[in-house]
Amino acid sequence: MRPYRLRRCSAWSALALASLVSLAACERRAAPPGGGGAADTGLQAPGAAPAASTAVPTAPAAVEYLEEVTGGADRGEALPLVVAIHGLGDRPESFAGLLSGVDFKARLIVPRGLTPYHDGYSWFALQQALGSDDVGQGILRAAGALAATLERLAAERPTRGKAVVTGFSQGGALSFALALHHPRVVGAAFPVGGWVPPSALPGAGAVDPATPALVALHGEADRRVPIGPTREAITTLSRLGVKASLEAYPDVGHTVSAEMRRDLVRLIRGAIGEMR
Repeated sequence: MRPYRLRRCSAWSALALASLVSLAACERRAAPPGGGGAADTGLQAPGAAPAASTAVPTAPAAVEYLEEVTGGADRGEALPLVVAIHGLGDRPESFAGLLSGVDFKARLIVPRGLTPYHDGYSWFALQQALGSDDVGQGILRAAGALAATLERLAAERPTRGKAVVTGFSQGGALSFALALHHPRVVGAAFPVGGWVPPSALPGAGAVDPATPALVALHGEADRRVPIGPTREAITTLSRLGVKASLEAYPDVGHTVSAEMRRDLVRLIRGAIGEMR
């Protein structure tokens, strides 16, 4: 499995999070490894049967997704939901490669961003700094749409436990938001290269007791989404009573390195193993 990462953007400036303006449309897509599970080739609308071969029209608020079963599972058995959320400019058909072919049994859901962006999709607008209130509100809106979709999926598919969510970059930001604001549907979260704007953090005394464990994976050499503000957010969350931790990777930029992917698969496997 080759690393999933962003291509270089020549105009990118290595500033602190507060001064970052946008993530350019420069995501390189991960090619699915060979020997993956039984995958749907078309996007599914919430409520659709899992066998479509083309995109299914949905209402504007709906979230389309790809669905795949892994580890030799049968589609009809009760399976954990594992949700992998792509980043800016990417699409489910390529991001599914991050977890296709894993050895554990799960129903892998790879949702599609809400807005077309160049030849891929975006989850929320990034005209402002990553830590701005506008970006925070966009993250929360997208997380709400995703949470509603996951709730419907868990009711319609044979499902075991709450969803395990992960995602890269924008998808990492949404993984944070889903864990912190939608614990009714999320049982564990593993953001990769993500961030949490202050407006997306829960206030003191506002942490839901059901908030799941959260482990963030982040490259220490990430210049597009610097690790510093994410480290501070993890510290804040821990002080608020959230079981949150950070795994840092020296010399790794804005990418999912092979080591990060191995750790991510291990974390997801462990979360699934703890489900009742």
